[in-house]
Amino acid sequence: MAKEKIFIGIDDKVIELKGAELEAFLADRAATQAELDAIKEKKEAQKVLKIAAYTKLGLTEEEINAIL
Repeated sequence: MAKEKIFIGIDDKVIELKGAELEAFLADRAATQAELDAIKEKKEAQKVLKIAAYTKLGLTEEEINAIL
């Protein structure tokens, strides 16, 4: 597998991240993606709970979709 090349811009310079800087950047990017995935899952779970609650209240699917 070819190593990924990451370039960043600082002021008017463009540099390639290498070694520890590259590893730190990739780890940070992975952590950020994991956080975003967790937030997305949490929102989806909340939506499912809301749909269940609205269904128990007797709302139709069309009414629930209008609310959400």
